[in-house]
Amino acid sequence: MIEPSGSPVVDVADDREAWLKARLPLDGLERRVASIDAELTIDRVEPIGFPYLLCLYRWNTRRWGMSRQELMNCLVDRCQGVSTTVEGIEFGTPLRAATLPDPELETPPLERKARQHVMQVRRHRLKRRSASGLELMRCQTVRKPLWRITARHERHGDLDLLIDALNGGYYLL
Repeated sequence: MIEPSGSPVVDVADDREAWLKARLPLDGLERRVASIDAELTIDRVEPIGFPYLLCLYRWNTRRWGMSRQELMNCLVDRCQGVSTTVEGIEFGTPLRAATLPDPELETPPLERKARQHVMQVRRHRLKRRSASGLELMRCQTVRKPLWRITARHERHGDLDLLIDALNGGYYLL
């Protein structure tokens, strides 16, 4: 089994920040890295809890004479301001010994960014211009689990990868 190394132990039992559930646990990393390139071997793993703002929005729609309530979650990166809508939010336990970057952006502009993103997605889904009646239900700071991998490749030498623990996507650093 892979042991996290090189990061300070941080107490993440803070009730103000929730963690999204890691669907790619530590014991699944070797398989994921091998699927990226079979020649990669893992030297070091560093867990990271990246800060996001999670906003939940609600609105009412009327279709075929029936009224129903719709909900949409939006995650906004607290360091770069990149937003995305997400479905099926699951909360999990914090990653042990995780590095916790500080949020760099203030909350109010990120809430506006989330609202704009949700309005745009909603307009696209409903196929109409108007997107009024959008109500913010709650916003909270959450940590998204990431794995920073230092790996060795036979031809390319040492490589750093950032692997998303929610969807398994990776980024070459």
